[in-house]
Amino acid sequence: MFYYNRYKDKVKNMFLCKEKRGFTLIELLVAMGLAFLVLLVIYMAYFISQTFFLGGTDTVEEQMYVRTLFSRIADDLQFLSRLNSLTENKDGMEFEIFNRRIIKTDPNTNDKLVEGNVVTYQTKESKNFEGVQFLILQKKIDKYEWWQRFGHSQKPNDNEDPPGYPDDMRDPVYGKQITENGEYEEILEQEYGKEFLMSKISFIPYDNIGQKIESGDDYNTLKMARSMRIEVEYKVRGRYGESLMMRTKVKGASTTIHFINFSILTQEEGQQSGSLSPTPFLSKFFTSLSFFIIR
Repeated sequence: MFYYNRYKDKVKNMFLCKEKRGFTLIELLVAMGLAFLVLLVIYMAYFISQTFFLGGTDTVEEQMYVRTLFSRIADDLQFLSRLNSLTENKDGMEFEIFNRRIIKTDPNTNDKLVEGNVVTYQTKESKNFEGVQFLILQKKIDKYEWWQRFGHSQKPNDNEDPPGYPDDMRDPVYGKQITENGEYEEILEQEYGKEFLMSKISFIPYDNIGQKIESGDDYNTLKMARSMRIEVEYKVRGRYGESLMMRTKVKGASTTIHFINFSILTQEEGQQSGSLSPTPFLSKFFTSLSFFIIR
């Protein structure tokens, strides 16, 4: 009995000592350090995944903006009938589309009242967007009408003023008359906070043999244009990691649009001028083939 009581007291004291024992400062610091490392690894994994997710989302949005911008410009340019002018730094232009939709016909003379559009592109600077300014491409459409007179030549005669117009459009009474003045509107609708940060756009005309038209910004030079190359530069949004570096990163995209309304005339002297009208299928094929190249 004596030994049993001693053993019982010894076991009891052992448990009492363990209950009174606590963590040392070193043990506490080691435990906190390990917990911090685990949390740091979890945070870094989340941060990296979030960075890639936001970066991928921005890339998709930017490419969507580029495709939409090129598609809407192509809708106008592929049916261009007359390229009037380019701005000095080639970031804007004016061109015409002869719709030739018959509005009405004179039963006595068989003259037809048809319509067309004067389209003007220009750029403007945006408001300050989180420390970054960008360009916005705008478009204005002015509508006009003219009488296409029966028996008159529809081929432009560049020796008469204004140059490049058919005889019907030069007529002071029945010729080209502006019927509706448009207002500038953005070609690309943008979502607030996800704007397309375009820093530069250039319209570069090419002639029928694929040579760049280097000089001249008026009709007398641009009348030889048969396609237009569009080059765009845009900034990457810095919404995630290394924002200062990302804000200065610039991407580029380009496309070539063919004017399917034009006849391609030979350039050589002494050779009979032929007319080779590119089919809409071929034009759309080549436009799609070179739709855009992101550098």
